[in-house]
Amino acid sequence: MRRPRVQLDHHESVYEYYRHHEQSMAFARFAGAVLARVYKPTITCDDGAEDAISEALAGGARVVISPNHTTADDQYVIVAMAQKLRALQPIRGRAFIPAEPSLFSRSGMGGKLLRRSVDGLGAIPTFRLEDLRRKGIEITDEIEERYRQAIVRCSDTQVAKLVAGHSMAGFWEGTRNRVRYAEVQPLRKGIAHTAIAASEHVPLVLLPVGFSYGGEPEDYKRPHLPGRHEPRVHVATPIPVATDDPDELIRLLHPEIQRCVDVVMA
Repeated sequence: MRRPRVQLDHHESVYEYYRHHEQSMAFARFAGAVLARVYKPTITCDDGAEDAISEALAGGARVVISPNHTTADDQYVIVAMAQKLRALQPIRGRAFIPAEPSLFSRSGMGGKLLRRSVDGLGAIPTFRLEDLRRKGIEITDEIEERYRQAIVRCSDTQVAKLVAGHSMAGFWEGTRNRVRYAEVQPLRKGIAHTAIAASEHVPLVLLPVGFSYGGEPEDYKRPHLPGRHEPRVHVATPIPVATDDPDELIRLLHPEIQRCVDVVMA
């Protein structure tokens, strides 16, 4: 199937494509090695966290990497983290991450190369009304209904990929934290619903992660990465998904992400 245009009007064909799309294992590992050398994340873990991750993966569990979200580079740091942390290396080439549609629809040769790269890294476009508003598009009832349909298809696609054997990384805050970068924002329920739906078919664990790039709030608006600010990462012990209540899942996860952020900020 040919790569579809990533537009809200075409969401049916977009998610049909990504439901079946498989990353190139060779490209994913090559890109992971490159990004690990470029970003140079310093990674720490809770005592026993790496063993717990390895045991979960060996037992057939899918991992949902769950960090705070402060910069547009966070997704690349996740790839670098999976490359450097031995316990996460088995998910290279078998993990996906929701990403903003603009990464898939830029023009010119550079846009085509970017599209192939993010596809190779396992990105799946996720439509958001705030992206449409930023483009000056009026949010009519028709667009809202199309958006709701796209969100349902997106979640169904993510659940199908988790059940099929992929792991996932996702930003539960929904949008980047541009002001209180040391304080994890309230978590949204979208990924919670996805994780719970997948856990009805396969074992699944959430992996709380904290990111820090140092500096002050102004640095998080244009962080100049990679280069001046190198990421610090802390990984917590994975949390098994053993509830069908998204609010309970959020109550378990939010303080653990905040604790990880506190560790890397200290």
